Amino acid sequence: MKIFIAAILSLLSVAATAQAQSVPFDMSPERGPSAILPPPVSTPPAQPTQNQGLPRPPQHPVTPTPARSPASDALQAKAAASLASQPRRYLIPTDILKLSGEIDERSWSVYLTPEQASSPARFNLGYQNSVVIAPELSRLAIHINNISIVDEEIRSSDMPLEQSFDIPAGVLRPGANLLSFQTKQRHRTDCTLESTYELWTDIDPTKTFISFSDAGATRPSRLDDIRAIGVDGAGKTKFKLVVPALEQLGTSGLLMRLAQGLGLLSNMPNQTFSFSTAVKDAADASEPGQLTIFVGTVAELQPLLGQLPAGVSGGSIAGFVPYPGAPQETALVLSGPTWQSIDSLVNSLATSPDGSASATRNTLSTQAWRPLDTVFLSSDSTFNFSQLGVKTQEFSGRLFRTNFAVGIPADFYAKAYGQMQILLDAAYTNEVLPGSHIDIYVNGNIASTMPINTGGGAVLRKLPINVTLRHFRPGVNTVVIEAALRTQADIECVPGSTASDTPRFALFDTSQFHIPDFARIAQTPNLAAVSGTAFPYGRSDEAVPLFLDRIDENTLSAAATFLGKLSEAAHRVIPVDVRASAAAIIDQNAIFIGSISQIPPTVLAQFEIADSSRAGWTSSPMGLNGAQNTALTVDNWGESFNSEGRISRRITAFKNWLKRSFDLSTSSLRFAPSSDDTFTPSNASTFMVAQEGGPNGKGTWTLVTAPSSDRLREGVDALSTGTNWALLDGRIVTYQGEDRYSTVAVNAFRFVPTQPLTLVNVRLIVANWLSDNIMSYSVLLAGVAVFLGFITVTLLSRLGRS
Repeated sequence: MKIFIAAILSLLSVAATAQAQSVPFDMSPERGPSAILPPPVSTPPAQPTQNQGLPRPPQHPVTPTPARSPASDALQAKAAASLASQPRRYLIPTDILKLSGEIDERSWSVYLTPEQASSPARFNLGYQNSVVIAPELSRLAIHINNISIVDEEIRSSDMPLEQSFDIPAGVLRPGANLLSFQTKQRHRTDCTLESTYELWTDIDPTKTFISFSDAGATRPSRLDDIRAIGVDGAGKTKFKLVVPALEQLGTSGLLMRLAQGLGLLSNMPNQTFSFSTAVKDAADASEPGQLTIFVGTVAELQPLLGQLPAGVSGGSIAGFVPYPGAPQETALVLSGPTWQSIDSLVNSLATSPDGSASATRNTLSTQAWRPLDTVFLSSDSTFNFSQLGVKTQEFSGRLFRTNFAVGIPADFYAKAYGQMQILLDAAYTNEVLPGSHIDIYVNGNIASTMPINTGGGAVLRKLPINVTLRHFRPGVNTVVIEAALRTQADIECVPGSTASDTPRFALFDTSQFHIPDFARIAQTPNLAAVSGTAFPYGRSDEAVPLFLDRIDENTLSAAATFLGKLSEAAHRVIPVDVRASAAAIIDQNAIFIGSISQIPPTVLAQFEIADSSRAGWTSSPMGLNGAQNTALTVDNWGESFNSEGRISRRITAFKNWLKRSFDLSTSSLRFAPSSDDTFTPSNASTFMVAQEGGPNGKGTWTLVTAPSSDRLREGVDALSTGTNWALLDGRIVTYQGEDRYSTVAVNAFRFVPTQPLTLVNVRLIVANWLSDNIMSYSVLLAGVAVFLGFITVTLLSRLGRS
């Protein structure tokens, strides 16, 4: 009997142990409903132990959840309301922040005022993660100025989690504060490389912010506080300018300079500007990430504000006053007795950080969305990874990933032949099997692959990996290094193998990035140069003609937002001369902004845009294109396909074979660039940006247009986000809504010299042109061979015995 009872107890013990071990692989929700504000008491981060990459939380005894009562619910609601009423500073400069893969890190700087840095503050975090993430093996860490604020399990797969943490005194400081999000994520059951793409944690920008106990912490009181305006819950920064004399032509140039100066001062990546003649809604005065600016003379602003800064009647002045209808908030006022006095005030405010247009740039300002300013490459350069922000790190997973950024000048001309090198310092253990590989991506495109063909482990010292320059573009370029690691343990994938913290790969910050001298000559048209460095407008100290079809709220708002993006790319204020007529704009760089019906036909002809677009482009889903498509059927599509001859299908197959086998296209098999066709925007498009050379081969013209002024404003606002702005390329870009863009590539272009044409630079330019026009290169090579043969025959006939 005793033996029977002992056996029963033993079986129960084994069953309980098995149940406990199966919990990490349970695919059911990991937790109950998340507790939204008020914030829970934050748990101190666990201390790291040896042989661990990220620290694990200390184990606490499980305590029963106390029963809820009406009194506790009332206290909870009161605390939530108190915290919700506190001023907040949103932190994420984009509308989406997804940390993906087994390891990921995002860092950028957040500017704070002295009042914000000294105020007691809490860090609010909202996120949700993939259901396949194993919470006991995955961690989320957040640091401010390299001090840990959050370090916990990733445990929110069933519904969004929102919680709050105290920020210790002294962590925040006036000026730039480095904010860093880091994740280590492991799959519950899968060990394949493909499974790493299922690992993600979405940080919610609307629920991730710093709240301040000081009620006036986010209320600007000095001009320097504009740097701390920050972003809203969608990652945008909004400037609202109230100008009673908005429709006066003489004020437009001043307002364009002011918008650029404000944008440079805030230095945020997603800025928009809007204009109005009066206060429309005082309720949004306290919204984070926006600033209202009143501009006008004393007589014009007195009826709107009532109270103006002291001393304004004696001269121009810039200061903050209570917002009309919301006295607890403030607004910036730029005023004076006359517009001439306001003009001098704006000139003092709209200063260029980089000085004149001829000043040499060593970096691109990217600290608002990257950990460092981006190094700017102008010639043969070599940088250690440590200089590019890449740290030495060990890795125990399957797909290692890290990245850095480099800046390319607007006159970059080396896509067809150039290569850069990564000199890799890395190591992998004997667990890594042949068939693993290291990949290099440039701006999301695969640029190079280095296979690992030998097992047994290795230490790589300055291993050269050649990377083509075809995917580089003017401005900021992101280079991603990935190591796909295969091991026998991952193939077998026994339970618990995803929890291993034994390093199998290491990357060292002594690795180097090297780019040789490349051809330096600009090309027109090239919208990538506009978005990257604002070329050619950022290189001019003379005022750039700016044609505006109308001086209304929508057109001025679109123009200010577009110029704000240009000044951000150039890192300087671009002087403009606002004009209502395009007749005198001939041999100059110029910008045209307005609805397409108001753009002169001669200007549209210069851009190779059909004149019928002035009346036919309606941006309506019920337009002619939609009517024509209704007649499309399966039968007539099949008839159209069958009508193609056998020869044309063979030609198409041959083209595909060339592209697949030799990466050659029909556009590259040419003697010289062909001319561009006339372009007609479809009615599915709502916005367009185009570029062409000016008449007589002088100057560069850029057109920003849409079917109507409201569409124009919507299109520029959508384009102003950092991710969309980087899509500008080719000679024409159209916008179809919902962040969908189409690009028309450049065929014919002209060169724009930007520096003395030395022998070395001319050789590099010719090399790229011939590489881009293969048939000309082939004919030239054949001609040289024939010439050498002729010279040889001639010499041999004259030398030696007859």
